[in-house]
This record gives sequence, C-alpha cells and structure tokens, in this order.
Amino acid sequence: GSGILKDTITIGCLGWMTYCFYNVVLKARRSPLLIILFMIAALLTYLIKKYILLSFLPALLIWITAKYFSSIRHLVRKALIAPVIVAISVGFGYLILQAVGGDDSRYALSNIARTAQITAYDIRYGWGARLGDGSGYTLGDLDGTFGSMIRLAPKAVNVSLFRPYLWEIKNPLMLLSGLEALLCLFLTLWVIYKISLTSSIKNFFKPEVLFCMAFSLVFAFAVGISTYNFGTLARYKIPLLPFYFSGLVLLYYYGKSNNSKKFEEFDSRE
Repeated sequence: GSGILKDTITIGCLGWMTYCFYNVVLKARRSPLLIILFMIAALLTYLIKKYILLSFLPALLIWITAKYFSSIRHLVRKALIAPVIVAISVGFGYLILQAVGGDDSRYALSNIARTAQITAYDIRYGWGARLGDGSGYTLGDLDGTFGSMIRLAPKAVNVSLFRPYLWEIKNPLMLLSGLEALLCLFLTLWVIYKISLTSSIKNFFKPEVLFCMAFSLVFAFAVGISTYNFGTLARYKIPLLPFYFSGLVLLYYYGKSNNSKKFEEFDSRE
C-alpha cells in the first residue's frame, strides 16, 4: 500500500473521517474545519472507491448509536428505547446505502450480489487466471443472490483476515500475505485467551470496539466475497487492517478491569 495509490489515499481518508467524526459528533466540538475535512475525505473516498463508504458510514452510525445506548443507565428505559433506536438506525443505514450507491447501478442494494459475483469470477477466472500465479481461491458457488452471499459470509471474512494459510502459499509474495494472516490469527486468539471468551463477547459491544469490528468485519466480507484472488485481496483489504487491530487492542484493554475503568475516566475527561 505504499506510494500515492488509491489504497493509501482512501486509508488516509478513513483516518480523517474517523478523527473528525469522533471530535465533532461524539465530543461535540463544533469545528468548521473538522466538518470540512470530513466532507473532503468522504468525497475523495466516494470518487475513488465508493464501496468503502458502503461499509464505513453504517459503522459510524453503529458507533454513535452504541455510544448513546451505553449512556442510558436505567435498564427499563434501555429496554423501552432499544427497539426505537434499532428502527431509526436501520432506517438511516438504508438511506445512507441508497445515497452512496444511487448514481451507480453496480452498488445499488438490488445489484450488490450480482456485482460481487461478476467481480469475483472475473478476477478468479478472467484476468486473474491468465496471470497463472496460482493465487486464486474459491469460497463456493456464488450465484449472484443475497442468499449465496450470506451463506458464504463466514468463509469470506475468514479468507480476508486469516488466509492464505501457509500450505496454500504458491509464490514469494503469497508468503508475505500468509505471514500477515498468521499474525492476525495469532493476535486474535491471543487476545481472546488473555481476557477470556466471556470477556471478549461482553467488551465486543463497547462502542469503540463495536465500531472498529463492525467496519472491519463487514469490509472483510465485502472484499473476500468479491475478489477470489489472494494477490488482489492483499491490496483490497488494506483499509480494514488498522481498524481490526485497533479493535483487538481496545478489546484487550477493556478486558483488563482496571485499565477499562481508567480508559473510561480518561474518555469522560476528554
């Protein structure tokens, strides 16, 4: 991802959008400069790779929703408000997806499954096959329906985060991807082991963790289901990696009760 390429620009834009959103929306710092920076970053991402926004903007919505919901202390009030919050969030999420994909039929909600199939098969059996480097993969039969995408979702997330496995390596470049995937798997298991599975599940729903994981897992599914080539996937999945690893760090940090308390106190002072 080095150099002035699409991936470096979009990952920079994701960083600026996250920073601006956190300060303007969650911390109520009404800075015109931050609002302008967010809009510029969003526009650049939209012009370069709009499918990134299809995963990122709903994750921001999840973040603010989870933040608001966690601020409600009364259990009965939480139970009463939860359905309303979910309904509003789903509605806004739908409008966001419609707006982002509205001027490009490939990314319209009704065509996303078909677009994923065409892209994956073109990379795997079209120009990807002509490269002859043995880096293609398949997750199963992708027939252009949402049903097949959902069925293959666990495999798609797994291939983006944890593959290629070492025994799938066919060339030196795949070795680098394989070592990266192995490190990702090791860190994931290590965090779960250190803080326990129960603590991992509990702290997964902390607003910041949920935001990082929502974006990274949805994006992992999106690129994994539509790529079918390890070489291409290594570049396409770049935007999700800092968010996934940040999510693991926060998950580990929240898993330590003393650190969790300190972090929350620091966050409230901010």
